[in-house]
Amino acid sequence: MKQNDYNDIALSLAGMLNALSHPARLQIMLHLANYNGCQARSISERLPLAKSTVSEHLNKLKEAGLISCDLDGTSSNYKISEQGYQLLQNGFSDFIQLMEKHRAAPQKCCPVTQKQKKILSEFV
Repeated sequence: MKQNDYNDIALSLAGMLNALSHPARLQIMLHLANYNGCQARSISERLPLAKSTVSEHLNKLKEAGLISCDLDGTSSNYKISEQGYQLLQNGFSDFIQLMEKHRAAPQKCCPVTQKQKKILSEFV
């Protein structure tokens, strides 16, 4: 399946959900929601993760646009990106609405297309 065959909502959420697909990254997001501007060292002191592991997870979250990093001298302070948070929140909302719309009027799975009917009729 080509990428342009996917729904826009699925495409917009996929990268963020991939970044959130690890329990440690979910925990880091919860930690950052509670504290504004944390260094990797302070996160690793509160979570059962090595600083290098925390740094890897922070990079994945940053690449997805879910967190941002501000330099403070030689330190990096991480926080939840407001723009990323809004995209995630809106993406989930749009996804749930689309799911509800489809569930309200379910269709038969994989209906046979006219082209497939024509091909099948040639064998009968």
